[in-house]
Amino acid sequence: MKIVYVAGFFSPVLRELRARMKKRLDERSVVWIPEFSNGDLDTHRFMGDFFDVVARGATHVLVLLFLFRAKEYLLDPVLNFIIDEGRKRSQNLDVRVERHKSARDAKWVIDQIEQFNPSVEIPLPSELDGLEEWVSERHGGKVLLHPRAVNAAKKSKYADNHLIYRAIDLLAVEYWEMKTTPSEGSKEYRQRLDARLQELGLELAASISLSRAGEEGDDYFVKYPVGTESNRMLDTHLKKGSDRDERFCLRIYFFWDEDSRKVVIGWLPSHLETRAT
Repeated sequence: MKIVYVAGFFSPVLRELRARMKKRLDERSVVWIPEFSNGDLDTHRFMGDFFDVVARGATHVLVLLFLFRAKEYLLDPVLNFIIDEGRKRSQNLDVRVERHKSARDAKWVIDQIEQFNPSVEIPLPSELDGLEEWVSERHGGKVLLHPRAVNAAKKSKYADNHLIYRAIDLLAVEYWEMKTTPSEGSKEYRQRLDARLQELGLELAASISLSRAGEEGDDYFVKYPVGTESNRMLDTHLKKGSDRDERFCLRIYFFWDEDSRKVVIGWLPSHLETRAT
């Protein structure tokens, strides 16, 4: 797997990338790292995505970087610290940083990408036996699979295990980005999420109202943080299919934890029953 990060460049470069490299942006072999209005890079976003691709087995990473002189500290120690940590996690990882003096030079960025020829391959397991370990290794910084969900997965009858893995990828990438992006850029990430939902045939929706959830006992609640007696409601879910046959009806119930900036999955892949059903 070979990944390119384009960091610190101005919006005309992104427009050119969308025009000429949409497929690579969509498949995330090319990843745009935005900057804040003060010129700081979104280093938290870079760190989360970078550690994800390292866990997924990336072998080569190219970082195309523009920084103002006043922002040199973002390279050393911040970005270099993140990159060094990635190397510690994978001895086979090769990371190269190429800096450029112009934040508007789309031609240079595209030339570098084409020479590097990025590619992304994401082999998915066919069984759910190792789901907990897979989530932890691949998306541990963004997704928590609650013990209740781990137990539910062991009883799964759903026919398409690959879709379960892809749905969790969606929560860790497109959904996570939408939730962590400042409001001025959230529309773009919502559009990316919607496109991915449509591609997978999934729907994102509220799971149940708080009043109705209370009528169902503990079904729509999990103990969180894990190991405490505090309850958190599984207020959102991904869904596909309306047939109650568990082979064809997919539900992934979760909530967003703002404090840890994680998606907490509390039940999957079957439908949680209600009194109405």
